[in-house]
Amino acid sequence: MALKLSAPDGVKVYTVGSGKSMPAWLSETKKRALRKDEEYRRRLDLLQDLQFPSACQRIKITPDQQYIYATGYHPPMIKLYDLNNLSLKFDRHLDAEVVDFQVLSDDYSKAAFLCSDRSVSFHARFGTYFKTRTPRQGRDLAYAPFTAELLVVGSAPEVYRINLSEGRFMQPLPSKSMGINACGEFGA
Repeated sequence: MALKLSAPDGVKVYTVGSGKSMPAWLSETKKRALRKDEEYRRRLDLLQDLQFPSACQRIKITPDQQYIYATGYHPPMIKLYDLNNLSLKFDRHLDAEVVDFQVLSDDYSKAAFLCSDRSVSFHARFGTYFKTRTPRQGRDLAYAPFTAELLVVGSAPEVYRINLSEGRFMQPLPSKSMGINACGEFGA
């Protein structure tokens, strides 16, 4: 894609037009040589279908940096974008808005979504895998890969732990706070 800039009356206007695309069969040496080409470096690649009917809430990239998860609302939905093809891989609709989510694997194949109806929805490549409810309203979640636990915090003075290898809630961790708004991310 080519990006052209014009500034009538001091307002920058960008025009996105079709430009030269790089063929897949191009050798690595020629791709490296293109890094010095100014037109190639200033190109703009657009992600297809990056839109939501009302708004997008959260965007996260997978650990392998090949996919982007995005969540939106009205209606609540999840979209996954493939960065190699710059396209939408799938979109799924949910019963409730997503409060937060975590990617559980290196690629897009496993993810957990904390929803506003106190549910945690687990998704795999093929779709919704399992759904459970938390004892209290959740505000944030984190994944601890070394213990395979999903930690959910929220309006309670406890950290709820869902052990993914055993498939059950573990004893919650107590806190002196009346409610917990956020929890950290492990291994980042």
